[in-house]
Amino acid sequence: MRILVNSEQVDVDTSNLREILEQLGYQPEDIVVARNLEFIPRTQWDDCIVNEQDSLDILAAMFGG
Repeated sequence: MRILVNSEQVDVDTSNLREILEQLGYQPEDIVVARNLEFIPRTQWDDCIVNEQDSLDILAAMFGG
């Protein structure tokens, strides 16, 4: 299935948000995720279904100064 991740097309093997994040190598404790511009709370990642051509914006915390 093809989706957009941070504006880049990516092919993934699952429609489950948590599994997609794991497949792409993201660490859950370090990121926040929006699907189609809607923030998805971490507590809902296991139940969140991503569809073909959905857009995920994944933001990571930056440390340092």
